[in-house]
Amino acid sequence: MIEEKYRAALVIDFVRKFGIIFSLAIIAISIAGMLIELCDPSVRDGSSLFALGNGLQYSSILQIAGFALIIAFFTVLLFSEYLQTRIRFIIRGFLLLLVTLVTSSVFAFAFNWFPSNDIRSWLRFVLCTIGCFIISFTLTLLKLKLEGKKYTKLLKDYKGRHNV
Repeated sequence: MIEEKYRAALVIDFVRKFGIIFSLAIIAISIAGMLIELCDPSVRDGSSLFALGNGLQYSSILQIAGFALIIAFFTVLLFSEYLQTRIRFIIRGFLLLLVTLVTSSVFAFAFNWFPSNDIRSWLRFVLCTIGCFIISFTLTLLKLKLEGKKYTKLLKDYKGRHNV
């Protein structure tokens, strides 16, 4: 019974992670497309990811969904209870960054999200990915620290009320 609940929790966690990653990817790519169109209209034909000015193509949405599935799988795997006690948090975060970079690079190259022979595009892509990951990781660490303080205070209050 407990194992069934654990499996169900993993599936629910996977679906949540997929939904979050997919939604944020669509929003980020939409914003990037609008900014690219505003800043440099000459790159209209440089990417198959989106038809600038016309929105995301159906094939691009499915590509992003495939990317989100892979990242959600590794997120659930790396931050599962099984690995939580075996691998330090910072190492799991680094592994997730590595998986994200490799997966997004494979997708960018395979689906021609931007020109594969343009080193500046790849450099921007890697720097943006690392920058976004650092922001996300920092916010996660901050959240964990605040939750730790909250639960420490709650435990202290509990002990005080029950003379423990």
